[in-house]
Amino acid sequence: MDDGIRADLEQWYEQARLVRTGDGEVHNTVSGGTQSGPVIQGRDFHGISFNGPLPTPTEQPGGNAPPPQG
Repeated sequence: MDDGIRADLEQWYEQARLVRTGDGEVHNTVSGGTQSGPVIQGRDFHGISFNGPLPTPTEQPGGNAPPPQG
């Protein structure tokens, strides 16, 4: 194979492999207890961020909040 053609094919391959063609499956599941905040499900998230308040220690699994007084 001609070196010029090889270089062109390698460059094309590097660019083409970044393109998603719908291959692969995603099965989103939420289980195992109570979720105390938003749950976002999907596939192939790019260039986004999710900003919001952090849960308090009582909302976190295994949190260190003191027991209720009563």
